[in-house]
Amino acid sequence: MLIIGMIAIALLAISVMLAATSVNVQAHKLLSLADGAVTAAADNFELTAGGDQVATLQLNSEEVRHAAEKYLADVSAGADFADLRIISAGAEPDAVTAHVQLGAVVHPPIIGWLIPRGVSIHVDSYARTLLSR
Repeated sequence: MLIIGMIAIALLAISVMLAATSVNVQAHKLLSLADGAVTAAADNFELTAGGDQVATLQLNSEEVRHAAEKYLADVSAGADFADLRIISAGAEPDAVTAHVQLGAVVHPPIIGWLIPRGVSIHVDSYARTLLSR
């Protein structure tokens, strides 16, 4: 009886560790996806220069969001994650930093039936556009 109890506890511990590892791996994948989206978004800057003025870069929040959506569609990100969504995307007040926050739902293996809605994960990523010579 004691051996059966120890085996049950060991299997439960293994399944919990597998679920936690799965959620962690999916969070890292989502962060990588957010990094790609924000990098693509930061490349959509507007260059302002005229006459004797110093050239400046400026990001537009609408363009940042559109570029992030386009990137996610181009890489077919929705196939890898359940309920993938852009929570927020835009330009920071300094107008040279883009941010993207993504969210998704992860369904852990083995004990997924205990959490039928899955585990919600969110990641933030920032990228800065700089002008140098």
